[in-house]
Amino acid sequence: MPPVHVDVIAFVPEGWGLCRSCEMLMARADLGAAPPVRGLDEYPAEWQADFQRLSALIFDLADRYRDHVLIRVYDPRSLQGIVKAVRHGVRRYPTFVVGGRRKIEGADAAALERAVQEAV
Repeated sequence: MPPVHVDVIAFVPEGWGLCRSCEMLMARADLGAAPPVRGLDEYPAEWQADFQRLSALIFDLADRYRDHVLIRVYDPRSLQGIVKAVRHGVRRYPTFVVGGRRKIEGADAAALERAVQEAV
């Protein structure tokens, strides 16, 4: 059974440096500060807290569903992110698009859980 695609359209701190895949591998291998931590000190405390909650939600989803979900994060300031945001009519960030169809706006963990459960 192929994994369910979960696209996350959210603003990402610009201090990450490497590609997101490399950053995640480095963080999981304990080769430096985790991407959600590095570079956040340049942002207001409210933004830091929002990003920490979003990161925790994404990591929790990945840990629980493992190979059953494929999570991709798109920054709406990037070309791919703009295309995704326009295509799905995103007006609020973060927005999760589950299975290419179901849109969950905001960091509503319960709604995201229901959408992923139905799609899996």
